[in-house]
Amino acid sequence: MFYNLIGGFLWTVGITLLGYYLGKMIPADRVDKYLLPIVFGIIVLSFVPSIIHIIQERRSHKKD
Repeated sequence: MFYNLIGGFLWTVGITLLGYYLGKMIPADRVDKYLLPIVFGIIVLSFVPSIIHIIQERRSHKKD
């Protein structure tokens, strides 16, 4: 439970600070230009662990 609380806290603070600093860096009239690549990057990064796991499983089954 301790790690879950720490992870939740870090996630909340991290996302809030990221939004704050990105809001200061990106001009309001160009948000839509930057938003789509950021969302796409997040989606791709969320699939990377699953893809790595699938590749490792296939390699381990080929060795057997």
